[in-house]
Formats: sequence, structure tokens, C-alpha cells
Amino acid sequence: MPAPLRRYLPALILLLALVLRLWGIAWGLPDASHLFSYHPDESIVVGYAQRQPGQQLLDTGFYNYGSLATLTDRFLLLATDGATGLLTASSLLLMRLVSVAYGIGTCGLLILLGKRLEKPDVGLSAAALYAVAPLAIQHGHFATVDVPATFWVTASLFMALTNPKLFWCGLFAGLAAATKYNAGLVLLAGVAAWFLSGRRSLKSLGLLLSGAALGFLLGCPGVLVNFPQFWKDFTFELAHSRTAQIDFVGQIAALYWPTLGLLAALGSPLWLVGVCKALASRTRTELTLLAFVLPYLLLLCVSANQYARYALPLLPALCWLIASLPWKPLVALGGTLSLLFSLALCSVMVGPDPRDEAAVFLKQKGAASVGFATGPWFWSPPLHPGLSHPSPRRAKSAAESSNPLKLFAVPPGRDWDAALLDETSPDAVALSEIEYSAVVQKKNPQALSYLAALTARYPIKTVFAHPIPLLGARESSGLPCQPLPIDMLYPNQSVVVFTKE
Repeated sequence: MPAPLRRYLPALILLLALVLRLWGIAWGLPDASHLFSYHPDESIVVGYAQRQPGQQLLDTGFYNYGSLATLTDRFLLLATDGATGLLTASSLLLMRLVSVAYGIGTCGLLILLGKRLEKPDVGLSAAALYAVAPLAIQHGHFATVDVPATFWVTASLFMALTNPKLFWCGLFAGLAAATKYNAGLVLLAGVAAWFLSGRRSLKSLGLLLSGAALGFLLGCPGVLVNFPQFWKDFTFELAHSRTAQIDFVGQIAALYWPTLGLLAALGSPLWLVGVCKALASRTRTELTLLAFVLPYLLLLCVSANQYARYALPLLPALCWLIASLPWKPLVALGGTLSLLFSLALCSVMVGPDPRDEAAVFLKQKGAASVGFATGPWFWSPPLHPGLSHPSPRRAKSAAESSNPLKLFAVPPGRDWDAALLDETSPDAVALSEIEYSAVVQKKNPQALSYLAALTARYPIKTVFAHPIPLLGARESSGLPCQPLPIDMLYPNQSVVVFTKE
């Protein structure tokens, strides 16, 4: 590689990461038609960052996630006079830019890791792969906890591989856990580094563990200032990980993550080649990375939920393992596929949202009432500003208060109940891909029965869809379905409206 190009390559990689994360950054921001983000987790994280009257500065009051990302958002909002107590488009956009910075910082850590390990080409390749990784790109647009947690995981791995003072590895592992609890598994990389160092002094191990405890308390001070709320939310999240909130296409998690999950996350299957090569060669660097990668992957495989974003903390380590492969043309091909996929994902974030198009259609159609198969919730057309509320219960309450347009919220336990069509007899029915994708592809009998009754009563079907370029969509039970994990459909899920004429 020419020396001038090598000199500027790190900056070019960081610039590429920046451009891809800024393209479509305004997607789904709150407006008059929907008061909350179209990504419900954003409304939670940034909503709790808004300091309420009388609330302690270090107590977010919400601990389903660690509080570091929320506290960071709170301090920035206070510093910029954005802590108005209300979720606004400007405050959410600012917090999205924080995620952009975390994503670029992760690329920078990989570049620096390559320099410190005297493998600059591997570091540059790993940074480039992460810069264009589809999941990292798409969720790098959102003000959620996943991208910040990934940055702290990478910082912890960096220290485990380069710094014999494992206190710093532990500190960053604690900050990772304080952002998203399961990211704390990166501490295992520090334990591996301690074991492989040959010295294995109890002092070093103690420094690693004390650093982790300190990092967690610094990032999640709610453990000290509001332990009852912390414990309530933390135990709720533990139970939540064992119970799926919605239907997922992948029925067996142990097969889902090595196939569709990580393929969609990285854009190529090269991660598996990288892991196999690391298991065969077993260098100190690779064993340290595997000490985190394999347990974390196992955790994913036993979880009841199959949101692609759960895999984000794995990506920097997997990008390093891919970049370490000796077959550089193969690595370049994998990176090219990832880039094309990411460009396709970004392209749909700058176009019209099918939800908005469906809402306009229903209003122009003059529908006096609209029914739903489930919900309604954030996936539904914004026929009331409150349907995008991050709480499904509050969204249903908003639907029930709608006037003059009547919205029929689905009662608890009656999802996909065809009898509701007769009981409510709405003018139109709106279905969204996020709610129907899994049930129709798994041939859920109740859902198929509902669809049969629906098409018999409402024969006119209008589809609002902007499928991902390159992937497209195929029909299942007459409805468009895209081959993507459920949370990668947030920016471009299809909406289908059924009417009588």
C-alpha cells in the first residue's frame, strides 16, 4: 500500500464510519403525528434522562438497563439546556449524535489496538469492518444503550490485550455492565488475560475485580442511591430475558444466532471462519477474545429474545478475528458485502416511512374507525400521536381516547382474534410487518384464521412497503415479509391496510 494512502487510511475509515452513521440520522424523530420515536427504546433511554422535579441527579428511576447511557444523556441535556422534562426531536437528535460518536470511537480503538499489538493492518481492517457492519451502522443511528455498551466492551478488550494493569480492563468492563448488564461478560476476557499472563498474582486479579466493581458503581450509582428500584428493575430484566415479548421467526435460538442473527449483523458469514481459525491457532490475543465471544454467544443462544441488537457487543471482537484471517481477498469480499448491505439499510432511512404513508391513506380514505390484529403500538400507523408511546399499555390507552377517529385497541389476551372483526366492525384494518412477520411465517393457526376472516370481510388490500434494496421481500400468507431480524425492520417495516372498498 502506498505510504501516503496508509497515512490517511485511519482518517478515511473514521470518515466512512461517520458518513454512514449520519445518513438517515433524522429517521423517526418525534413530530406532531407521533410524540415519541419510532424506536421505542430511544424514548425510554432519553425519556428517563429528562430530570423530573425533585428527582436526584444520579437516580434515573429506571434500571432495566444500566444507567450510564441515560446519565450521560442527562448531563448533556442539562449542559445544553435541553432537560425540559419532555422528549423532543432536538434532544433525541443530540443523543443520537452521542451514539454516532461512540461508534466512531469503537473504530478508533480497533485502529489503536492494531498499533499497540504491532498488527496495524489487522487493526485497520477490523476498524473498517466495524465501520461498515450493518447492525453497527443501523443501530449506530439510535440513542439506545447498545452502541455505548459496545464501545466500553471494546475499551475493556483493548486494556486486556495491551495493559498488564488489569484494573483498567476491569474498570471499563464495569462501565460496560453499567450500560447494559450482559456486556459485563467482557470481564471474562480480563480473567483470561490474567490467567495467560503467567504471573497470576492475586493482587492483579483483585485489581481487575475491584476495577469492575468501581466502574459499575460509577456508571450505575442507582445501586447505592435507590437500591429498591434498581433491584426491582434488574430482576424484572432477568425474567424478561427468559420470556419472549413478541413472536420471533427463529424458533431455536441456538440455530438462529449463528445463521440469520450474525449474518444480518455483519453482512457475511466470515465471523464463523474467524472463530474457527482462532480456536485452531490459540494465540494469546485470540484466546483472550474468545474468552468473551464464546460465553456471550452462548448467552444469546439461551435467551428467549432474538433481537439482533443484542449481538452488537460481539461485533468488534468478531471483526478483529475476521481481519486476522490470512486470506485478505476473502476479508475484502466480506467487507464489500457488509458495505453494500449497510448502504441498503441507510437508503430506506431517508425515505418516507410506510407507517406515515398508511396513516395519510386512511385519513384520505375517510375511514371513521380502524382495527388492529394486535396493539396498536409503535409499529402501527400514527393515527393518534400517542400510539408511539414506549409503553404498550399507554399506547392502547391513547387509542381508546382517540376522537373523532375511532381506534379499536385489542383487549389483553385477544391478539389475532377474528371475533373482534365482528364485534367492532371497523372501516379498515391495519397490519404491520413487525407484528405479523413471525406468526405468518411460522403458520400460526390463530393468525391464519384471522387473516382468512379478514380478507373475506375486507377484500381490498393496500400495501405500503419499501423493502431493503438487494434483499427485497417475499409474500407469506399474502403479506410482504423481509428476511431480517425483527428490530432491523424498525426503519422500514411494511404496513398493509385492508378495506371493504
